[in-house]
Parts: sequence; structure tokens; C-alpha cells
Amino acid sequence: MEKLLEMQGINKSFSGVEVLRNIDFFLETGEVRALLGANGAGKSTLMKILCGVYTKTSGKIIMEGKEVQIDRPQDGKNLGIGIVHQELSIIPTLSVIENFFLGREIKKGQLLDQKRMRKIFFESCEEFGFSIEPDIKAGSLSVAKQQMVEIMKILSQDARIIIMDEPTTSLTRDEKKNLFNIIIDLKKKGKTIVYISHILEEVFQLSDYATIMRNGEIVGTYKTESLNVASISEHMSGAKYVGKQRTHSYKQDDKTAIMKVESLKRNGIVNNVSFEVLPGEVVGFAGLVGAGRTEIVKAIYGGDRKDAGKIFVKGREVKIRSPKDAIANGIGLIPEDRKGEGLILKQEIYKNAALVQLKRFRKFKLLNEKNEKVYAQESVENLSIKVNSVKDAVVKLSGGNQQKVVIAKWLSQNFDVLIFDEPTKGIDIGAKEDIFRVIEEMAKEGKGIIFISSDLDEVIRVSDRICVIRDGKIIKEMENDNVEQKDIMNAILAYTDQEEKN
Repeated sequence: MEKLLEMQGINKSFSGVEVLRNIDFFLETGEVRALLGANGAGKSTLMKILCGVYTKTSGKIIMEGKEVQIDRPQDGKNLGIGIVHQELSIIPTLSVIENFFLGREIKKGQLLDQKRMRKIFFESCEEFGFSIEPDIKAGSLSVAKQQMVEIMKILSQDARIIIMDEPTTSLTRDEKKNLFNIIIDLKKKGKTIVYISHILEEVFQLSDYATIMRNGEIVGTYKTESLNVASISEHMSGAKYVGKQRTHSYKQDDKTAIMKVESLKRNGIVNNVSFEVLPGEVVGFAGLVGAGRTEIVKAIYGGDRKDAGKIFVKGREVKIRSPKDAIANGIGLIPEDRKGEGLILKQEIYKNAALVQLKRFRKFKLLNEKNEKVYAQESVENLSIKVNSVKDAVVKLSGGNQQKVVIAKWLSQNFDVLIFDEPTKGIDIGAKEDIFRVIEEMAKEGKGIIFISSDLDEVIRVSDRICVIRDGKIIKEMENDNVEQKDIMNAILAYTDQEEKN
């Protein structure tokens, strides 16, 4: 293979804080390179420098033996470099097709050439196996569909180097399979892929080599086939990997359910859902993307208005018409979309961390910022959040550290039930263990936990009992007594077969 790109001695600082140190990184034509590292290791920053979102503080970028200057995104595009960002950049008020052509609209005279644009859009949908209505508002799409629009937009630009930063976190199994086939096909065509993912199964399946970063430096580049989960974890953290499993259950069977849901319905999306959560119990919701897991918990939490059903907390029926009602009744939600629903990105870390329980931080009628900062600093230490200062804006943090701030926000509230919806999306191995530790501590205190993850191993890892979800209903409940992935998948497939027979 021919060397396509070299980044030599790359350094990057933000406000005097060095985040990348003397990085040497290269790519060869027609390879799939995994870029791995813990949250905050510098992976996304390095790739944003390559595509022009950030400018390097010092160093050189060389393409095909010639030094190039990449100071803005257009410079990267002109050199054939495209990126699918971890945090979606969809403009929700524009249509799908407007987002698809944003910044590269096709004109006929002074007007947009709508006919040609639609033709190209549908050709791209067909080529990449994605089916999306072009004229609906992008903001009305699910997170998975928005991610598909982002991926399709970059793939359609005929880039030579395609950077994919956590591209599968919201995709269904079939959509992932389709994307992997596209990546393999692109490789055959001589395209170069940089693949950033914390899902190591994908890394092993797709990549030729893996470059591993730690604390703003490159640890090394290795043949992927020479690595395993333990060696990757050790390279990423600098510490010996110890596989951890939840060894205790804190479920209190002899007490009234801390939360009970009866016959919950919503608009044909949530279909007669009933279940309960005992004090100290972790109930896992397992199912494929689109099964209705998020829709069920949003109806419980008041994010979506339910049509029917009852919700009880500690034996008392509660009326929940909005998230405010849920919070008042001791129910919290860590949402799947941390950027859109979990954080105020431009506000400081300490303000976000205190957001749910402002009364706690009031002194007379004013907020006591000192107490907010003390709490935020305690959360930083407790959750191992990598920050320069709690006074920094949340938007400056990596995706994984942003997720930990969302969790910190709820630890300030004396809730009874906490719902975790895809809390480990885009999170590294070590950060996942931090979150699992928090869940276990909450269970030990007698809280009720609902845990949703598309990673079935995670659901099995943390749950006392597993509810298998399909078509907005619970199709099977199983006590987590040596449950395996195949048991969950068999339940889903058996239900599907039965539905087809009916």
C-alpha cells in the first residue's frame, strides 16, 4: 500500500492547555485504520485537525509527499477528507434533503436545481442501501435516522479519506451490517477509512491496523489481529486489565415495588406495557434499535404524553404529564440524546451538574455558585470526569465526559428511580466501569434502576432481571440467572416468527 497521509509532530493547545503532544500519525491508501483511546485521549481532536474543524498549534500535514495547509473545513473537503462526527450536526429545522446538500447546493441559474438534487439524493439512497423520506424535517427523525443522513452525506462526497467517529451508536443491526458492507466496498475502491469506536467487536471485524492514544499521545500502531480486549484496554489505560462483573444483587424482594407500571399505552407505539421495579433492583430493557425501549421510558417520564396506563411510586399512584412531574415524584432520566436533551452545552460544567436540583444550591432566593462548584468538583472526582475546570463549558468536553456530567446532574437529586437510556454510547471501557459502579452503588442504596443498552452484554452485565422489548411491548421477562445473548435474541426471533404466522 502507498502512504497517503502523514501528520508529523502535531501539537494542539486550548487556552494554554496542551491536549495533543507531538503526534505522528500516518495512513495508507485503501486501509481501514481504527483509532482507539479512552474518552478525552485526543482522538476526535486529532481528526478534527485533519479535516479542518480545528487548526493545529504546530506540526505538519503531508498528503502524497506534499505539505498541505488545512485551516478550515473547506480545505479538508478540497483535499478529499470527510468526517462523520460523533455528535450529530443535523440542522433539525431543515428537511432531510436540505441537510444532505447543505453547503454544496446545486443551482440552475439563480435557483436551486431541485430535480437534479432529488435525483442525486435518491441515487445515493439506493447506492448505500438507506431509505429516508427527503422532505420531512430532519429533527423529526430518530437519532438512528439522523445518523444515517450524516453518513450518507459524507459517503456521497467521493472523499479519499473518510473519518467515522462512533458511526454505529444508534444504528439497527441491519443498518450496521449495511454500513460495514459499504466500508468493505469503499476499501476495495481504494478509499481510506479512519474508524473511531469503543465497540471493539466492530474494530476487530473491520480494521487492518489500530492506532491507540492515551492522554494526548500515540501509544503505538498495531496489526488489529495481534490485539484483544485486554491488550487494548492496557494500552489505553496504562494499567493491567481486570475484567469486572457485577457480583452482588441488592434486590429487596420482600418490599413493595419502588415503581410499578400498569397497562401503559401510547399511540400504537407503546403497547400495553406492565412491569415493576423492586428496591435495589436493576431491570434491563433489551431489544433491537427501534424496538420501542426509549418510547416506553419517555411515556413513563412524561417526555411523551401517554394515552392510558397507571404509574405507581412506592405504592402510590402518581400523575406524570411532564418531566417536571416525574422529577417531583422521584423519577429521573438520563436520555439517549445527551446533546439535545441532557445538557446545556454552552453552559459551564458546574451549572449543568446542579441543574436538576437548583433548590439544593439556593441561599435565600439566590443560587450559591460556590456550593454548585463544590458539588461539581466532587462529581468530577467521583465519576473520574476529565476536565480542566468545572467553570469550562460542557461543549469543550469529550462525548464520554459529557455523558458523565449528565449522570452527575442526577446524583444531586434524592430520586427513587433512575432510568439510564444508552448511558455508555460512545464511552470507553474504563468509563463504562465508572458508570456500572455508580449503578451498583445506587442499587445498594435501595434505588430502582431501569437500564437500556443496545449492547446485550452490558444489559446482562448489570441487570437482575431483563425485559425483552419488541414492537413497543414486553414480549418476555427473564431473571438474570446465567442469561446469554443467544437467549435474548432467541426470544426476539421467536416472537417475530410467531407474528409472521399470525
